[in-house]
Amino acid sequence: MKLLQVGDSHNRNSEFIIRACKLFNIEYHHTNSIQFPDNGYDIIWCPGNWINPDHYPSSKFIFGPQFWVLPDPNHAFFTQSKPEHRDRCIFVCLSDWIVTLYQEFADIAHSNILFHPLAFGLEDIQPKAADTEYQYDCIVYFKARHPSLLNHCESVLRGRDLRYKVYRYGSYQRQEYIESVKKSRFAIWIGSHESQGFGFQECLATGTPIYVYDVKTMKDEFTGRYGYAHHKEALLATTAPYWSDTCGLKVYSNEEFTSRLDEFLAAIPTYDPAAFVKAQLTDRVCFQRFLDALRIEL
Repeated sequence: MKLLQVGDSHNRNSEFIIRACKLFNIEYHHTNSIQFPDNGYDIIWCPGNWINPDHYPSSKFIFGPQFWVLPDPNHAFFTQSKPEHRDRCIFVCLSDWIVTLYQEFADIAHSNILFHPLAFGLEDIQPKAADTEYQYDCIVYFKARHPSLLNHCESVLRGRDLRYKVYRYGSYQRQEYIESVKKSRFAIWIGSHESQGFGFQECLATGTPIYVYDVKTMKDEFTGRYGYAHHKEALLATTAPYWSDTCGLKVYSNEEFTSRLDEFLAAIPTYDPAAFVKAQLTDRVCFQRFLDALRIEL
C-alpha cells in the first residue's frame, strides 16, 4: 500500500502520518506539486490543496485540515466535488467543535465529501514516575487570552504559596516544556481555542492533570485585540477538544477559577490523564480511525 502527501502541513501532522505509515507498513511518498503522475497511490493526503479526485480514479483521498480557518462555500472543494467522490474521499476537521463551527458557514451536512472529526496521533511520551520529586507545584500555560486572566491566576497561586512556572505559547523549547511538566504536580491551562492542541495533549500524556481556564467561543482569543469579535456567528469553541473527567477540571471565569481550585487539588490523586491519551490519541488508534473512515482494511 502507498500513501502520497501533497504539499506541507503542520509539522506534527506530517510526522504522525510518517510514523503511522511505518506502523502500518505503508509506503510513504511526498510531493509539493499538485500535478503528479498516477503511480497507483492507495491514499492521497492533501492537507491544504484541492485536487480533483477524478484525475486519480483509483485513489482514496484525505483532504484537510489546513484548507481554511472559516470555510468558504465558493471554495473549489465545494464547487468541484461530486456525489461519487463521497465513497473514497474524506475531509479531516480534527475535532467535534470544528464540525459545529463549519456548519455556521457552509452546508457541510450535504457536502459531496463527508467531514470527519479525526485527531492526528500523538508521539509517544512516557508518563512521569510515581515517585517523582516535584520541582514545581504547577506549570501555567498561557496562549492568546487577555493578560488579566494570567494576572489573576498568578495572584491566586502566590496567595497559596504555590511554586509555578509560566510557559507562553511560542516562547519555549518543546522538550524543556515536557520535562518541566513531568516535574509538576499539576498544570493550569489558560489557552485560546484549539482544533486539536498538541501541547495540551502532551501535558496529559505525562500523567499531569490540568486545571483548564476554558474558552466558550473563538471570540475569547486575545492577541492585543479580540480578533473574532466582529463575527455575528456563535463560533463556539474549546481549549480542550479531547477531554474527559479523568483529565482534570474545566472552569470559565475568574470567580470559578478561584472557587473550584481546592476541589481540583483534592481530586488530583483520582485523575489519570495518561490512560485517556493511551486509549484515545496514540498513533495506532488515530490512524485506524482514518482507515475506518476511508473504509480500508489492512
